[in-house]
Amino acid sequence: MGKYKVAFFDIDGTLAGHRTKENTSILDRIPDSAKLALKRLREEKIEPVIATGRNVGMVKDILSELDVKSFIANNGRYVVFDDEVIFHDTFTNEYLEKVVNYFDSKKIEYCFETVNKLYVYEDSNFLGDGSMQLERIERGTFPEKVIQLIVMNDKEIGESVPIDGVKMLKVAPNVFDITMDESSKAIGIKKVLSNMNIESKDAIAFGDEINDLAMFEEVGYSVAMGDGNPKVQKVASYVTSGVYDDGIFNACKHLGLI
Repeated sequence: MGKYKVAFFDIDGTLAGHRTKENTSILDRIPDSAKLALKRLREEKIEPVIATGRNVGMVKDILSELDVKSFIANNGRYVVFDDEVIFHDTFTNEYLEKVVNYFDSKKIEYCFETVNKLYVYEDSNFLGDGSMQLERIERGTFPEKVIQLIVMNDKEIGESVPIDGVKMLKVAPNVFDITMDESSKAIGIKKVLSNMNIESKDAIAFGDEINDLAMFEEVGYSVAMGDGNPKVQKVASYVTSGVYDDGIFNACKHLGLI
């Protein structure tokens, strides 16, 4: 296979396993073999880039530990290249009102996501996944520069909202990001590739969930995790083993990247 210059990695379900017990940080859920794989990729002149649905505040420890200088956060709505912000998209208050009114009418809890923080209303029952630090605000107000919302609920909420221009992205079992229609990791990838002055054929991506499908379409080769969503596995160029079965390292070795 060809020589790739950049490798895009989703975090939840790809670099890091999903939460299996309480008080486990995202960083703790990244196998040592995956950390080694990224180090070896860099030695082979293949630049690792994070592409996640989470915000920077939730993954800053990962970025630091893995020494990643370029990343795509918030499903492509916030992009940093070589430590410089090159894209930052936000919701308008008009759309926020529509989304909030819809979920309130369905009695479905949510939180607001900005670059570094997550916010919930002071009377909200949104609990997050244990790794989320939630700041409470007065109901009826909006935080500044909201990028997307997060919905985590045991109810059957479907995978769409009846609001033109807004979509739900499944990012983990029973977890959805609420964002604008034109938002995706693919947008972030295009911006990173443009700044690196390379083509999509020079890029490879690793993912596990529905919000990674757009990312797969923008690279020359795609790798799905063995314990990922079957729909993602079906379209991937290659399916590796599971996260905790050294899936990242095994794929990089199998494909001759390291």
